[in-house]
Amino acid sequence: MRQFNLLAAAACTALLALPAGAQASCLEEIVALQSRVKAASPAQAAPPTEAQSVGAQLGRQPTPSSVAAASGDPSAPVGPAAALNAAQNFQAAGNEAACLKAVNEARSMLDGK
Repeated sequence: MRQFNLLAAAACTALLALPAGAQASCLEEIVALQSRVKAASPAQAAPPTEAQSVGAQLGRQPTPSSVAAASGDPSAPVGPAAALNAAQNFQAAGNEAACLKAVNEARSMLDGK
C-alpha cells in the first residue's frame, strides 16, 4: 500500500510539473493502470518486528541490499507493479518510448498475454 501511495504521488507530481503544451500520454496510461495493478496485487501483511541487533547499534545506516538480505526478500520485484514502476521512472526521465513500452508490458501481464 505504501509503495502504491508513493507511486501515485510521484505520478501526480510529474503531471503537475509538465509544461502546459506537453503531451502526457504515457503518464495518463500509468495513472489508468495503477488501480488495475493494485487490484491484481495480493495484499501483503506487515512483516513481524525483530529484536534490535548489536550491529544495528554501531552508528551506520543500512544499505537497501543489506536490508533485503536480512529480511529474505527476493532480489528484484517482477510483475505488472514492477513494469509500472519502470514506466514511471522512464516517464520521469523523459523517455516516452521506453515509458510506453513498459506500460504495454504491464498491461500485457494484467491481461494474461
